Amino acid sequence: MSEELLSPGVRAAPRQACPAEMEGAGTASHRRQPGRPRSERASRAITRAALELLLDGMSVDALSVEAIAARAGVGKATLYRRWPNKEAVLMEALESLAEPQTGGAGGGVLGELTAIVEEFCRWAEESRSARLLPRLIGAPGLRGHYLRLVIDPRVAAIREVLGRGVHRGVLAAGSDVETLTTLIVGSVLCGLVLCEEAPTWNPADRAAHIVDHALAGHLTDQAASRTA
Repeated sequence: MSEELLSPGVRAAPRQACPAEMEGAGTASHRRQPGRPRSERASRAITRAALELLLDGMSVDALSVEAIAARAGVGKATLYRRWPNKEAVLMEALESLAEPQTGGAGGGVLGELTAIVEEFCRWAEESRSARLLPRLIGAPGLRGHYLRLVIDPRVAAIREVLGRGVHRGVLAAGSDVETLTTLIVGSVLCGLVLCEEAPTWNPADRAAHIVDHALAGHLTDQAASRTA
Protein backbone atom coordinates (compact mmCIF):
# COMPACT_ATOMS: atom_id res chain seq x y z
CA MET A 1 0.00 0.00 0.00
CA SER A 2 1.29 3.45 -0.88
CA GLU A 3 2.69 5.46 2.01
CA GLU A 4 0.27 8.35 1.46
CA LEU A 5 -2.56 6.23 2.90
CA LEU A 6 -0.70 5.97 6.19
CA SER A 7 -0.02 8.48 8.95
CA PRO A 8 2.95 8.82 11.33
CA GLY A 9 3.49 5.63 13.33
CA VAL A 10 1.66 4.91 16.57
CA ARG A 11 2.24 1.92 19.23
CA ALA A 12 -0.69 -0.42 19.95
CA ALA A 13 -1.70 -0.37 23.61
CA PRO A 14 -3.88 -2.75 25.67
CA ARG A 15 -7.49 -1.65 25.52
CA GLN A 16 -10.89 -2.48 26.86
CA ALA A 17 -13.54 -4.02 24.68
CA CYS A 18 -15.29 -1.44 22.51
CA PRO A 19 -18.33 -1.49 20.22
CA ALA A 20 -16.06 -1.99 17.24
CA GLU A 21 -15.41 -5.54 18.47
CA MET A 22 -19.09 -6.28 17.96
CA GLU A 23 -18.90 -5.32 14.31
CA GLY A 24 -17.49 -7.37 11.49
CA ALA A 25 -17.31 -10.58 13.53
CA GLY A 26 -15.89 -13.50 11.68
CA THR A 27 -13.67 -11.39 9.46
CA ALA A 28 -11.39 -14.38 8.89
CA SER A 29 -13.63 -15.21 5.93
CA HIS A 30 -12.03 -12.38 3.96
CA ARG A 31 -8.72 -14.25 3.76
CA ARG A 32 -7.55 -15.21 0.31
CA GLN A 33 -8.64 -18.51 -1.12
CA PRO A 34 -6.10 -21.36 -0.86
CA GLY A 35 -4.28 -22.42 -3.99
CA ARG A 36 -1.08 -21.85 -5.86
CA PRO A 37 0.91 -18.67 -5.02
CA ARG A 38 -0.33 -15.54 -6.74
CA SER A 39 1.43 -12.40 -7.89
CA GLU A 40 1.83 -10.07 -4.92
CA ARG A 41 2.06 -7.16 -7.33
CA ALA A 42 -1.41 -7.92 -8.69
CA SER A 43 -2.78 -8.41 -5.19
CA ARG A 44 -1.42 -5.05 -4.04
CA ALA A 45 -2.80 -3.37 -7.14
CA ILE A 46 -6.26 -4.78 -6.41
CA THR A 47 -6.37 -3.75 -2.74
CA ARG A 48 -4.95 -0.33 -3.55
CA ALA A 49 -7.55 0.16 -6.30
CA ALA A 50 -10.40 -0.70 -3.91
CA LEU A 51 -9.30 1.95 -1.41
CA GLU A 52 -8.65 4.53 -4.10
CA LEU A 53 -12.16 4.13 -5.50
CA LEU A 54 -13.62 4.80 -2.04
CA LEU A 55 -11.35 7.81 -1.62
CA ASP A 56 -12.55 9.09 -5.00
CA GLY A 57 -16.07 9.20 -3.59
CA MET A 58 -17.56 5.86 -4.61
CA SER A 59 -19.77 4.31 -1.92
CA VAL A 60 -19.30 0.76 -0.71
CA ASP A 61 -22.68 -0.15 -2.22
CA ALA A 62 -21.73 1.29 -5.61
CA LEU A 63 -18.29 -0.33 -5.59
CA SER A 64 -18.13 -3.42 -7.78
CA VAL A 65 -15.67 -6.17 -8.58
CA GLU A 66 -15.66 -4.90 -12.17
CA ALA A 67 -14.69 -1.37 -11.05
CA ILE A 68 -11.94 -2.64 -8.77
CA ALA A 69 -10.47 -4.90 -11.44
CA ALA A 70 -10.58 -2.13 -14.05
CA ARG A 71 -8.86 0.34 -11.73
CA ALA A 72 -6.20 -2.24 -10.86
CA GLY A 73 -5.62 -3.10 -14.51
CA VAL A 74 -6.43 -6.79 -14.07
CA GLY A 75 -9.20 -9.10 -15.16
CA LYS A 76 -12.07 -10.16 -12.90
CA ALA A 77 -10.75 -13.70 -12.93
CA THR A 78 -7.50 -12.48 -11.37
CA LEU A 79 -9.45 -10.88 -8.53
CA TYR A 80 -11.73 -13.87 -8.01
CA ARG A 81 -8.74 -16.21 -7.75
CA ARG A 82 -7.77 -14.26 -4.64
CA TRP A 83 -11.03 -13.15 -3.01
CA PRO A 84 -14.67 -14.30 -3.29
CA ASN A 85 -16.24 -10.80 -3.40
CA LYS A 86 -15.60 -7.08 -3.02
CA GLU A 87 -16.14 -7.16 0.77
CA ALA A 88 -13.27 -9.63 1.14
CA VAL A 89 -11.05 -7.39 -1.00
CA LEU A 90 -11.88 -4.40 1.20
CA MET A 91 -11.31 -6.33 4.42
CA GLU A 92 -7.78 -7.18 3.36
CA ALA A 93 -7.19 -3.73 1.90
CA LEU A 94 -8.06 -2.12 5.24
CA GLU A 95 -5.40 -4.21 6.96
CA SER A 96 -2.77 -2.20 5.10
CA LEU A 97 -3.83 0.82 7.16
CA ALA A 98 -2.90 -0.71 10.53
CA GLU A 99 -0.25 1.39 12.24
CA PRO A 100 2.03 0.82 15.25
CA GLN A 101 1.18 3.30 18.03
CA THR A 102 3.92 5.34 19.64
CA GLY A 103 3.51 7.12 22.94
CA GLY A 104 3.86 10.82 23.59
CA ALA A 105 7.18 12.57 23.69
CA GLY A 106 7.33 12.89 27.47
CA GLY A 107 6.54 15.98 29.50
CA GLY A 108 4.52 14.12 32.10
CA VAL A 109 0.93 12.95 31.79
CA LEU A 110 -0.37 16.18 30.28
CA GLY A 111 2.51 16.51 27.84
CA GLU A 112 2.17 12.90 26.71
CA LEU A 113 -1.60 13.18 26.35
CA THR A 114 -1.30 16.37 24.31
CA ALA A 115 1.31 14.78 22.04
CA ILE A 116 -0.94 11.77 21.37
CA VAL A 117 -3.95 13.98 20.67
CA GLU A 118 -1.85 16.18 18.38
CA GLU A 119 -0.84 13.12 16.32
CA PHE A 120 -4.53 12.12 16.20
CA CYS A 121 -5.51 15.61 15.00
CA ARG A 122 -2.76 15.59 12.42
CA TRP A 123 -3.92 12.20 11.15
CA ALA A 124 -7.54 13.41 10.90
CA GLU A 125 -6.47 16.49 8.97
CA GLU A 126 -3.72 15.16 6.70
CA SER A 127 -4.05 11.40 6.24
CA ARG A 128 -5.92 9.97 3.27
CA SER A 129 -6.83 6.96 5.41
CA ALA A 130 -8.87 9.26 7.67
CA ARG A 131 -11.08 10.13 4.71
CA LEU A 132 -12.18 6.49 4.48
CA LEU A 133 -14.08 6.59 7.77
CA PRO A 134 -17.14 8.47 6.46
CA ARG A 135 -17.26 6.11 3.48
CA LEU A 136 -17.64 3.12 5.79
CA ILE A 137 -20.47 4.42 7.99
CA GLY A 138 -23.07 2.39 6.11
CA ALA A 139 -21.02 -0.82 6.10
CA PRO A 140 -20.91 -2.10 9.71
CA GLY A 141 -18.55 -5.01 9.10
CA LEU A 142 -16.01 -2.92 7.23
CA ARG A 143 -16.39 -0.04 9.67
CA GLY A 144 -15.74 -2.30 12.63
CA HIS A 145 -12.64 -3.72 10.96
CA TYR A 146 -11.37 -0.20 10.23
CA LEU A 147 -12.04 0.97 13.79
CA ARG A 148 -10.14 -1.93 15.28
CA LEU A 149 -7.15 -1.37 13.01
CA VAL A 150 -6.93 2.40 12.83
CA ILE A 151 -8.91 4.11 15.60
CA ASP A 152 -8.80 1.72 18.56
CA PRO A 153 -5.01 1.92 19.09
CA ARG A 154 -5.28 5.70 19.41
CA VAL A 155 -8.27 5.42 21.75
CA ALA A 156 -6.38 2.90 23.89
CA ALA A 157 -3.35 5.19 24.11
CA ILE A 158 -5.49 8.12 25.27
CA ARG A 159 -7.33 5.93 27.78
CA GLU A 160 -4.07 4.58 29.19
CA VAL A 161 -2.56 8.05 29.74
CA LEU A 162 -5.74 9.34 31.38
CA GLY A 163 -5.83 6.32 33.68
CA ARG A 164 -2.23 6.93 34.61
CA GLY A 165 -3.11 10.55 35.32
CA VAL A 166 -5.74 9.47 37.84
CA HIS A 167 -3.34 6.97 39.42
CA ARG A 168 -0.59 9.58 39.79
CA GLY A 169 -2.89 12.23 41.19
CA VAL A 170 -2.64 14.51 38.18
CA LEU A 171 -6.37 14.06 37.59
CA ALA A 172 -8.98 14.02 40.35
CA ALA A 173 -9.73 10.60 41.81
CA GLY A 174 -13.35 10.79 40.68
CA SER A 175 -12.50 11.52 37.05
CA ASP A 176 -14.32 9.17 34.66
CA VAL A 177 -11.61 7.96 32.31
CA GLU A 178 -14.03 6.47 29.80
CA THR A 179 -16.06 9.67 29.54
CA LEU A 180 -12.94 11.80 29.16
CA THR A 181 -11.61 9.43 26.49
CA THR A 182 -14.89 9.65 24.58
CA LEU A 183 -14.89 13.44 24.86
CA ILE A 184 -11.37 13.74 23.45
CA VAL A 185 -11.83 11.18 20.66
CA GLY A 186 -15.20 12.64 19.70
CA SER A 187 -13.71 16.12 19.50
CA VAL A 188 -11.10 14.89 17.04
CA LEU A 189 -13.44 12.82 14.86
CA CYS A 190 -16.66 14.86 14.93
CA GLY A 191 -15.94 17.09 11.95
CA LEU A 192 -14.44 14.25 9.96
CA VAL A 193 -17.47 11.97 10.40
CA LEU A 194 -20.30 14.51 10.36
CA CYS A 195 -18.99 17.07 7.90
CA GLU A 196 -16.28 15.18 5.99
CA GLU A 197 -14.21 18.33 6.31
CA ALA A 198 -10.69 18.63 7.64
CA PRO A 199 -10.32 21.15 10.48
CA THR A 200 -8.59 24.40 9.72
CA TRP A 201 -6.75 24.60 13.05
CA ASN A 202 -3.07 23.86 13.42
CA PRO A 203 -2.96 20.30 14.88
CA ALA A 204 -0.80 21.38 17.83
CA ASP A 205 -3.13 24.26 18.74
CA ARG A 206 -6.20 22.10 18.27
CA ALA A 207 -4.80 19.32 20.45
CA ALA A 208 -3.93 21.76 23.25
CA HIS A 209 -7.43 23.27 23.01
CA ILE A 210 -9.13 19.86 23.19
CA VAL A 211 -7.04 18.67 26.14
CA ASP A 212 -7.50 21.93 28.06
CA HIS A 213 -11.28 21.85 27.69
CA ALA A 214 -11.67 18.12 28.24
CA LEU A 215 -9.71 18.19 31.49
CA ALA A 216 -11.16 21.45 32.82
CA GLY A 217 -12.26 20.79 36.38
CA HIS A 218 -10.41 17.46 36.54
CA LEU A 219 -6.84 18.64 37.13
CA THR A 220 -5.67 18.52 40.72
CA ASP A 221 -3.73 21.25 42.49
CA GLN A 222 -0.65 19.08 41.97
CA ALA A 223 -1.11 19.23 38.19
CA ALA A 224 -1.91 22.95 38.25
CA SER A 225 1.31 23.71 40.13
CA ARG A 226 3.32 21.76 37.54
CA THR A 227 1.83 23.69 34.63
CA ALA A 228 1.79 27.10 36.29
